[in-house]
Amino acid sequence: MKPYLILFFGAIIINTALIGQDPEVLLSEANSKMENGNLDLADSLLIESLKIDPSFAPAIVAQSKIWLRKGEINKAIPLAEKAVNLDEEFRPWVNELESINRAMLNAMGTLKQGNADMAFNEFQLLTEKYPNFSQAYFNMGVIKYRKKETEDVAYYARKVLDIYPNHPKAKVMFNNVMKLFYLSGNKAYKRGDLEKAIDGYKKAIEYDKNYFLAYFQLGVIERKMGNADKAMKYFNKVLEINPNHYKTWFTIGALNESDNQLDSALANYKRAIEINPGFIKPYASIGNIYTLMEDYDSAKDILMTAIQIDPNYPNAYIALGFTFSEEAKKFENESDQKGIDSRKQDNFISRSKDLYAQSADYLKQATILDDKNYDAWFRYASSLNIIK
Repeated sequence: MKPYLILFFGAIIINTALIGQDPEVLLSEANSKMENGNLDLADSLLIESLKIDPSFAPAIVAQSKIWLRKGEINKAIPLAEKAVNLDEEFRPWVNELESINRAMLNAMGTLKQGNADMAFNEFQLLTEKYPNFSQAYFNMGVIKYRKKETEDVAYYARKVLDIYPNHPKAKVMFNNVMKLFYLSGNKAYKRGDLEKAIDGYKKAIEYDKNYFLAYFQLGVIERKMGNADKAMKYFNKVLEINPNHYKTWFTIGALNESDNQLDSALANYKRAIEINPGFIKPYASIGNIYTLMEDYDSAKDILMTAIQIDPNYPNAYIALGFTFSEEAKKFENESDQKGIDSRKQDNFISRSKDLYAQSADYLKQATILDDKNYDAWFRYASSLNIIK
C-alpha cells in the first residue's frame, strides 16, 4: 500500500477513535498526565475532548490549571472566565486565580522595592497554598540566585521542573547551577583539594541524577586515588547515561592497560576513536599497545594517522620513537644469534641502525614540540647514544 494511503486510512482510524471517545474519559486521562508532569500531552488530550464537545467546561478549567502549573497565570484566568461563561459552577476557580494573581503582584511589588526577604516570604506563602504554581517557586529561585545561595537555587529550580519539566527559564537556571557545582569541583581538583572536588561533583548529581560529567570526574578522582573498582562504577554510570562519552571509553581503556588487560584496552580505545575520530589521545595508547604486542606495522599505521590528525601532538612522536626503537632491538637481538649467516647479520645490524635513526628523528620532533617532556628527552638521548 502506498505511503499516502496508509496515512489517509490511519488518520480516519484515529479520528474515528476520537469521535467514539467520551470527553469525560479524555479529561480523566489528561488529569492523570498532568499529575505526572506531562502537561503538553495533557493539553493535547483536552484539545481533543473539546473537539468532541466545545462546551465541555471542565476541560477548559483543566486547561486553565495547566497554564497555572506552567506559571502563566495571565493565560489561566481567561480560560477560567470562559469556563464560567459556559457553567457558573466554576466561578470559585476564577476567584481563586484572581486571588493568586493579586498575591503574586503584591510579592513582585515588594521585590521591586528591594525587600527581597519579605518578597521571598510572600512567594513561599503562595506555594504553601498553591503548591502547583510553578512561577512562585521560580521567583524564589531568582531571589536565592541574586544572593548566590547556590544550593537553594538548585532546590527551587528543581521544584519548578518537577511541576513543569519544560519550563524554559527554570531549565536555564537549573543548568547554570549544575555548572556552578561542576566548576567548583573542577577548581578544587586543580588545586589538589580532592575532598572539596568530590563535594562539588556530588552536589551536582544530588540535584541531577543524569549529570554524567560529574560522574566522570568522580571516576577520575577515584582512579587517581587507586580505587579502580569505585572508578569503574562511576564510569559505567556515565556510559549508562551517555554511551557516546568518548573520554570515558578512553579512561576505561587506560584502566585496562594499567591492569595489563591489553585486548580490552585496545577495544575501549578504538571505541573512543569510533565515537570521535578527532580525539587524539587514544591513538598513542593504541600505538604503544601494538608495539608491546610486537605488531610494529599496526603501531606505525595508527601513529601516522595521529600525526596527520594533529601534527603537533608530541605523544604521537614519542610513541613512534618507542615503536621504531623496539623494532630496532628486535633486529639487534636477531643479529646476535649464534650461527647466523654473516651477510644476514650485517643486514640485521644495518636495519637496526636505520630504525634507531628513525626513532631519534621522531623523538627529536617530540622535544621540539614539548621541550619540557623529560621522557622524550631521555628516549631521544638513548637513541642518539645507540647510533653514536
